[in-house]
Amino acid sequence: MKLVLILLLVFVCLSAFRLIWMEGFQNSTPLDIQNGKLDLREWKADGDETLVLDGEWDFYPSIFIMEEKGAVLADTETIHVPEGWNNILNSPIGYGTYRLQVHVNPGQDSHYELYIPSIRSASEVYVNGNKLSSSGEIATEEEAFTAENSPQKVAFKADENGVIDIIIQAANFKDIRNLNGGIIRSIQFGTEQELTNELQFSIYMQIAMVVVLLIHSGYAFILYLIGNRNKQLFFFSLLTFIYAILFLLSGKDKLLHSFFYAQSDWWNQLFVALILIECYVFLQCTNHQKLPYWNKIFPYFQWGVFGLAGVTIFFPLSLPQLIMQLPLYLFACCSLVGIGVFAIIRSYKQSLNTDFFLVLSVAAAIHHVVWALIWRGSGVYMPHYPFDLIFAVVCFMMVWLKGYFRTYRETKELAETLQRINREKDQFLANTSHEFRNPLNSMLLLSKGVRDREESAITEQSINDLNTVLNVGKRMNLLLTDLLEERQLQQGKPRLNKQVIILEPIVTGVMDLLQFSFDMKKVQIINQISKTFPAVFADENRVTQILFNLVKNAIKYTDHGTITISAAVNGNVAEIHVTDTGAGISPEMQKRLFLPYEQGDAPEGITRDGGFGLGLSITKQLVELHGGTIQVSSKKGEKTTFTFTLELASSREAVHLPEENTQTIRRIEDSEQLKIPSWKNEQKPSVLAVDDDPASLLALQAVLPEDAYNLVLVTSAVQALEKVEKGGWDIVISDIMMPEISGYKLTRMIRKRYSLTELPVLLLTGGNSDIQAAFAAGANDYITKPVEPAELKTRLDSLITLKKVAEQQLQLETLWLQAQIQPHFVFNTLNAIKALSEWNLEEMRQLLDELGNLLRSKFQFQQMNALVPLEEELNIVQSYLYIEQVRFGEALQVKWELEDYQEINIPFLSIQPLVENAVHHGIRKGDGKGSVVIRIKKDYTRSKALITVEDDGVGIETTDIPGILQGKSDSKSGVGILNVEKRLHQHYGKGLTINSSHGWGTKVSFEVDLADN
Repeated sequence: MKLVLILLLVFVCLSAFRLIWMEGFQNSTPLDIQNGKLDLREWKADGDETLVLDGEWDFYPSIFIMEEKGAVLADTETIHVPEGWNNILNSPIGYGTYRLQVHVNPGQDSHYELYIPSIRSASEVYVNGNKLSSSGEIATEEEAFTAENSPQKVAFKADENGVIDIIIQAANFKDIRNLNGGIIRSIQFGTEQELTNELQFSIYMQIAMVVVLLIHSGYAFILYLIGNRNKQLFFFSLLTFIYAILFLLSGKDKLLHSFFYAQSDWWNQLFVALILIECYVFLQCTNHQKLPYWNKIFPYFQWGVFGLAGVTIFFPLSLPQLIMQLPLYLFACCSLVGIGVFAIIRSYKQSLNTDFFLVLSVAAAIHHVVWALIWRGSGVYMPHYPFDLIFAVVCFMMVWLKGYFRTYRETKELAETLQRINREKDQFLANTSHEFRNPLNSMLLLSKGVRDREESAITEQSINDLNTVLNVGKRMNLLLTDLLEERQLQQGKPRLNKQVIILEPIVTGVMDLLQFSFDMKKVQIINQISKTFPAVFADENRVTQILFNLVKNAIKYTDHGTITISAAVNGNVAEIHVTDTGAGISPEMQKRLFLPYEQGDAPEGITRDGGFGLGLSITKQLVELHGGTIQVSSKKGEKTTFTFTLELASSREAVHLPEENTQTIRRIEDSEQLKIPSWKNEQKPSVLAVDDDPASLLALQAVLPEDAYNLVLVTSAVQALEKVEKGGWDIVISDIMMPEISGYKLTRMIRKRYSLTELPVLLLTGGNSDIQAAFAAGANDYITKPVEPAELKTRLDSLITLKKVAEQQLQLETLWLQAQIQPHFVFNTLNAIKALSEWNLEEMRQLLDELGNLLRSKFQFQQMNALVPLEEELNIVQSYLYIEQVRFGEALQVKWELEDYQEINIPFLSIQPLVENAVHHGIRKGDGKGSVVIRIKKDYTRSKALITVEDDGVGIETTDIPGILQGKSDSKSGVGILNVEKRLHQHYGKGLTINSSHGWGTKVSFEVDLADN
């Protein structure tokens, strides 16, 4: 029902446009011509109106009156134009003469014109006795007759009496279409200018429609060629092209006849065949093969149509024979069009959005046919109306455009999906590589650990087996490295550390790395790059990787022969060649050789190693990162040469290492062995290892012996944080990729409490991790899996040594602080004792006791990392303040605001330096008077105790406070505060808080954990 409403709406809209066109262009006025006479004396010839000469003309059957001059003419008969002469001659075959006398105003000196579109099937036109035009050769017998039915246009003037005598002699011995002959279409009459303008406008409309048809045909064919070869696009192109040809042949003005006459028997055969083919092509533009049962009948029906079209074109058939076969043509055409329309309607019902425009196109075409029949039947004549067919063609093309855009959208979505899948694939491979590296790392560490530990206890065969396991593991590591390298190159350009390098030692190093592969395949490698070859400006590690990949690829496809590495200078670049005598590469393979995951097929007899096909892709990207190019030259079965270019270093950049220095360095490297520190049992460093993979932890345990390290293994970052909170660790080894809390986050959490030297962190990475992010998080160092035991131990011991040196430095600072007694303090105290001995012996003895307590604490060199009871620290402070109060008297006021401080432990000498700093730098630098407040307050809700030392002295500039806490102060007090700050961080993860402003005193405080007490 919805479809019917839509079609009705389309018909109404198209009909409305037709009516508007009729209203605007129907200037031709039908006339009531009686007995071959037409009176136009009242007609204004200077208007823009043209006339249609439809009506009663005089007709002379079976006579050409212009050839019978002077003879007595038979009685005339009246014939209605343009209905043909069948009613008079009783046959379309025959001849006769049409005559019409038109009377116009003799006072109008106008040029008139006739337009005769069609007379079957030969004619001559006379006006006022003058022959003005002819089409074909008229005759009274068929043998002398020549058919030609072309449009004719004649111009003339009326005689002095205003009479226009129009005589048309016609003959037809051939064309029996519609069983009619003679004048079969309306003849137009008007002034020459107006009729010419109207005809030209009509022709322009017809040409415009033909152009639209050909344009749609052209780009549909182009889309077919460049697209996915959709046959329906091809048939649509053919549909519009054939219709354009048919329209040029049989349109209102028969435009093709303007160039040549195309209405012989063969042209008639071609015209009929094209109509048949057009109907077949229309059917192919639909989804007719989805109709039930039709797909079984269609092949036979199709061959029948082809056969009928072939017979029509290639067998000589006269027009009567064609007309006799007309029922067969009608059946074939109606069947093709009917099935096509039914297929369109059925497709529309199944998918409303798919064939909607196709339905509109068919509706517009049907509308055009209906109105054309109405206009012809009613005698309406006007300029050609092209818009129904243009609308039909555009709607038909919209079907393909809609399909094209749908395909484009689906293709775009598919491309985005494929790109997402490709990214996910790359990420999956990267993650998989990392996950593979964990067990691979465990396998290699355990194998090396067993081999080194049990070397004297196992057989030589077992040692060889373990070495084989290690070699296989190294090969697997190379594959995983390729995967991770490809992923990193896709994510962005890596930074290149370009410098001046010499190629010869790099080639030598690559040869050493691949020596085992050469020996296994019995391939000889030749290095033709001399030590004197000019230096290049490149990243040494990347160049090594490039050469390694190229030589490794050459080994892969070469079972015997040679591999040659050579270089030459070409302008300002160095060309490096890697040539092998292997199997060669086919031209097809060379086109995709540098694409990721591409591998050539090894010929028979060539043993090829496995791999992912990433080596050459990585190589190409690395060469291009250097600004160079890489190309391959090869023939199947012959040698292959890879050539890449690198920028030459300029002369001022070239740096040559003296030979003697090189030899010295090599001797040092050969003679000196790495000395790994040995720890005494009581000094074994405590190592905390974190990894979610138990196998990796066991591998670490295998390479870190118990007699050298106190190793503790945990499987999660949460457990590691709990262990770190308790303290006592020399280093933390952590994997980066862990669930919930990664190695990055764990490192950042550790750095909130411990500095780089207080607790080093060594990260283990699978190779695809962001090393910059590792250092930004606070890691001291990193190692890429699979881990080399010697490298692990070296880095581990270096970081532990660094930590212990930092601890020793801190302890020396504390001891210096502890032992620091300023001379003037001792002299002033002794002077005070001397003065008291003269007038107050009791207070003198008290002062001596406090001085003794202070000196005892200063010279008590105990373990500085240990915590002491708060009471002990306060006793030192009390002794110090008592001595200072004896010296300064009432000028120094001390206030104690103490809560219950029993069972609270704090770092040794953490309060006394703060109090001393308050007295010396807060009060004494002012006017010599002031007060010091020592405050202890507990916060049980937070399990914290807040210890505060406050003075009302000169204060500190706010901008100077960060420098004091970071050790950038030059004063001696800065050393004491920095030392306290560091030790508080070690124990509690947080140091001092200083609040001060110049002239308003200073408040220094810190918190200790009650839970730790």
